[in-house]
Amino acid sequence: MFEILLIVIVLVHLQLEWRIWIGREEDVFAKYRNDTMPPLTAAKWAYLCKAVWLIGLILLQYFGVEFREAVIFSFTVYALLIQILLPFKVYNLLNLVLALACLGEWWIRSQR
Repeated sequence: MFEILLIVIVLVHLQLEWRIWIGREEDVFAKYRNDTMPPLTAAKWAYLCKAVWLIGLILLQYFGVEFREAVIFSFTVYALLIQILLPFKVYNLLNLVLALACLGEWWIRSQR
């Protein structure tokens, strides 16, 4: 499951970079918002969630948490934050499902 998470992270971010720099799209965070949320508001909340994810990953690594667990734990916080701070969207829900699946896999591995 962890490998799927890493592949998804890389593909989503490569696609985002493509949309920003090659496609020159302006509403690149549309997948996080509904029609009533302004694009800038969605972008700010999505950026905050991603910043918390990155800072969490860095801090967990600094305090000695193994990379695999640090990614899983920080991604789970990200997935929870986008559920709380942004409108309900299937994309946001899929992030949470992937995070919970990774947590489940981590839990099973830690019980061995």
